[in-house]
Amino acid sequence: MEVDLGNLIAASHGPVAAESHRTLVPTQPQLDAVTATGTDVLIHFPPMPGGCALMSAVYVVRLQIVIPEVPVYAVAGSLSIGATCVFGEGAASRDWQSAFDESTRSWDGHCWVVFGDYIADISIFRTAYSNRSPPLLANHVRERFGEGRGILIGKSAQLRKEGLHYEPQYVLTGSQITGLFMGARSLIIPPT
Repeated sequence: MEVDLGNLIAASHGPVAAESHRTLVPTQPQLDAVTATGTDVLIHFPPMPGGCALMSAVYVVRLQIVIPEVPVYAVAGSLSIGATCVFGEGAASRDWQSAFDESTRSWDGHCWVVFGDYIADISIFRTAYSNRSPPLLANHVRERFGEGRGILIGKSAQLRKEGLHYEPQYVLTGSQITGLFMGARSLIIPPT
C-alpha cells in the first residue's frame, strides 16, 4: 500500500502545509530556479556518495531562500529500481522520527526533495557514479542517464517510467532540516 505524501507532510508540518503542497503547480521560472539552485548546491558541496540527507537539507534551505513562495520538503523513505529495493529495505517499519533526531551514519534509506508533483534528487547521481554505489543503481543510472549528470528532477510518474520508484515514509521537520543544515555547513565549499 502506497503512503500518501500529503498525510506525511501534514504530520510533520500541519494540514495547511499539506494543502499547499497538494495544490502547487510550479511555474517554469520556479522549475528553472529549482534546477539552478540544485546546480549551485552541487558546485559547493564536496563529492560525497551517500550524503542524501545532508545534501537534501542544504537544498531545501537554499530553495526556501530562492523561491520562498514554493513549499519544498525533504522526504525520507526507500528507493527501488523496478521491484528491487536499493535503499531503505524495511523502511515502512522504521522509526523515522528518531532516525533524524540522532546523529547516525548508518541509516538505510534515501532522502530527496519534493515540491508539488515533482521530485528533485540531488544525490542520486553522485552516489551512482561513486565506487560505493550498489551495482544495480550504478548500472541503471549509466544505462538510463549516462555519465556526468548532476541532479534528477521529474514528476513521480515520469521517474517510474525510468525505473525509479520513490516510496515516501517520512517528511523531515523544520528543526530536523536545520540540524542537518548546520551539520553540513562545515562541508560546504565557499564560493571563490
